[in-house]
Amino acid sequence: MFPSQFSLLFSNNLQQYHHPVCDLSVVSQMSPPGGKIRGCFQCSKRRIICDNTEPTCKKCRKKGIECSGPGRIRFSTGVAQRGRLKGSIIPVVDPSPEPTLESNIQATPVPRKIRWKNDRPARTTRKNVKRAGAGPSTRQATSISIPRNGNATVCTETFHLQQKDSDGIDEYVDRLSDNALIPVAGSIHKWLAPLNPQTRMLMSHFSEQVAPVMVLLDHISNGYRDILLPLACEDELVQRAVGVVASQHLALHSPSYQSFADQGRATLISRLCRDSTSPSRVFTTSTWATLIVLLVGETITGSSEYAHLLRTLTYLVQNADQIASSSARQFLSQQTHMFEFLGQPLLGEHQGVTVLSFPLEHYLDWTCYNLPPDSEHNHMLHLSRVAFIKASQIYLGRVASNDDQWQLLQSLMELVSQIDPNQMGSHALVWVCFIAAADSTDPEHRSFFVNRMNLIFAKVKFHNIPAGVQTLPAIWSQQGSSRWTKNLSQLAPILIM
Repeated sequence: MFPSQFSLLFSNNLQQYHHPVCDLSVVSQMSPPGGKIRGCFQCSKRRIICDNTEPTCKKCRKKGIECSGPGRIRFSTGVAQRGRLKGSIIPVVDPSPEPTLESNIQATPVPRKIRWKNDRPARTTRKNVKRAGAGPSTRQATSISIPRNGNATVCTETFHLQQKDSDGIDEYVDRLSDNALIPVAGSIHKWLAPLNPQTRMLMSHFSEQVAPVMVLLDHISNGYRDILLPLACEDELVQRAVGVVASQHLALHSPSYQSFADQGRATLISRLCRDSTSPSRVFTTSTWATLIVLLVGETITGSSEYAHLLRTLTYLVQNADQIASSSARQFLSQQTHMFEFLGQPLLGEHQGVTVLSFPLEHYLDWTCYNLPPDSEHNHMLHLSRVAFIKASQIYLGRVASNDDQWQLLQSLMELVSQIDPNQMGSHALVWVCFIAAADSTDPEHRSFFVNRMNLIFAKVKFHNIPAGVQTLPAIWSQQGSSRWTKNLSQLAPILIM
């Protein structure tokens, strides 16, 4: 919410306390319509039925409230001392404070705690407190500020209001809690609708269980958490995609989530199909991010339907010039390179040769991190990039001939052996191990690469890994008669990465 909107709502809230200035002598001479005697003003304000006892009703006496008596509403001096409502006369309860309460407030001003709607206790009548000889009182309201980098911080803004307006502040906060967060000028760049508990749970699960698996180094920077999740807070399409993928991961252990995941995925696909008729709705950051997230879901489930999503993503990237440059676009571009590099060779030899023959620096940018020279992760990142290059050479070598590639496979096995299975980043070598295992004829090579894939699965639990392992016997059975790279889309129709 922007400051101007805040001012408008706050002003409107004060106006509901404003009543016309009345001549009390005229009011006292007026008889109520129909001869019905009206209760006192205090009972009316408390929304209870007055017993019309004179001169003061029993309910006011019991509460210790000065009663205006039955009949017409009586007015006392108003509270507006400045601003647009200066001089207005409104009905109030006796503003005289208790001495002990006044002294406590002067000694230690306590910021009012924001009460959200569901947490609000039963309201009771309170007396307005006026500081003796003091000017406007200070109240602090806490708000959540979400800057562009997606990191939430807690900020405060001071509202200089008269102490007698405290009820107005409370009712304003209660009204606002249903629709928005209290803004801090200059901190919130865009209004964000509050998320329901289920959405927050799914996004939290995606952040903690899914996002770390999709990058090499999680603790340094993770665009799935730092870029996609803030985008999901603003964009309904991305938010649904994140929820679907989180549900797919939860369904691996809790089958009750499977129905929600399947229905949500089908809805998203239908939505993307409808949007495809309008270029203005297709070539957007929202659609791009949604496709990336859905492809992540294909790796979780081990589904054989990833090919359509990958082709759609490739087509979108060819027209990505229509999407404005941003940190989100840079991250999505890197993740697209990752899915193209690892996914296209699985679709067929033509696609695989096209991608793997391209300068690998272009497609391996997602393995690059801006680390200090003495970082402990530099060696692992170097070994991983070399492993991807060697696996690419194995694939291209098999496409070009039927010659045995034992020496290259031995070199790759020794390279992967230098990366501890429990080391951060080791989970990214699934594709490397699958390509090497598919081309292996030596039982030692096969055993090593399959065992490494199983170790990664025990760590990340993505079902594309065991699905890929299960296809290896069929691939090995065709060695010598035909190239496994030629029939890979039929033998292993899974996004193995």
